[in-house]
Amino acid sequence: MRLPPEPVLLAAKRWLEILPSSGGIPRAQALLTTHTSYSDLTPTQYATALAWLRERGLLADVGSPIPAANRVLSAIFEQAAPPWVQDADELVQSPDELPSDIVSAGVSLGVHAGAVFEQLVSSWGKVDTAARERVGAAGEAALVAMLKDNTGARVDHVSTWSDGFGYDIAFTQGAISAHLEVKSTTRLGRFTAYLSRHEYNVMLRDDHWVLVTVRLSADLKIDAVGSVPTGWIAENVPGDTGPLGSWASCKLEIPAEVMQSGIPQLENDATVSLPPWQAGWSRDYSSLSSR
Repeated sequence: MRLPPEPVLLAAKRWLEILPSSGGIPRAQALLTTHTSYSDLTPTQYATALAWLRERGLLADVGSPIPAANRVLSAIFEQAAPPWVQDADELVQSPDELPSDIVSAGVSLGVHAGAVFEQLVSSWGKVDTAARERVGAAGEAALVAMLKDNTGARVDHVSTWSDGFGYDIAFTQGAISAHLEVKSTTRLGRFTAYLSRHEYNVMLRDDHWVLVTVRLSADLKIDAVGSVPTGWIAENVPGDTGPLGSWASCKLEIPAEVMQSGIPQLENDATVSLPPWQAGWSRDYSSLSSR
C-alpha cells in the first residue's frame, strides 16, 4: 500500500477538523481554498483528500469525538493496511521500530512517534480481533463440513450453541471420540493461537481434547490440517506465580516443526482423509519500510 502524500494527509485532517462547524462540504471547501491560513495546500490536494476521506468512509460521522489525526491514522492502519500491519505486534514493539513512512505521516498530521505507535497498537487490536473471529468461524465450519463429507461419524459443532465445552467440535465414530479445539489461520509464515484458561483446563482433564490447526486459503478453503501435542502446550502456557493472580488467556506462537500433520486421534479410522500440514513456511516482511 502506498500512503497518500503527506500534503494530502494534512488536507484530510483539516477537512475533518473544519466540517463539523462549517455547515457542509461546499462551505468547508470554500474556506479551505480561499482562506490564507490554508493556502499552503492546493485545491487539488484538498480535492484528493476529500475523495480519500469519502473512500474510507470517514465522512459518515464528521462529528466524531476522535481527534482528526487519529481518525486518519486509524484509516491507514485498519482499512488501507500495508502487509506488515497484521504482524505489527511482533515487528513493531516500540515507537523506534515504526517504519519511516509512517513516522513521516505522523509528522505531517502533527502527531509524534509515540502517539502514532499508540494508535497502531489500538488499530492492530481491532484488525486482529476481527480477522481472528472471521477466520476462526470459517475454519471451524470448513472442518466440520470436511469431517462430515469424509466420514460417517457424528460431528457436532458445539461452539455454535455453547462456549462452555472448552472445545469447538465433538467427533464420534464407533470407539473413536475426539474433542477438537480449532485454531485457524490464513498466514503462511506464522501460526498464532489464543488459548483460554478454560480451554486449557479442559485439555488437562479430557483425554479426548486436541488442539487442531487449520490453514485456510485466501478464499477460506482448507489447505491443510494439523494438530499440536498437548505436552508442548503445557510446557509453553504461562504459570501462575501466586494464589492471588491467574492467567485468563494466552497467546501461543506455534513453530512449524511442532505441528503434526492431520489429527492423530482420528488416524485409526481409515475413512478420515485430511490434507497434511506442510512445514515449508516462508516469511516476507519486505514491505516494511526502512526505518
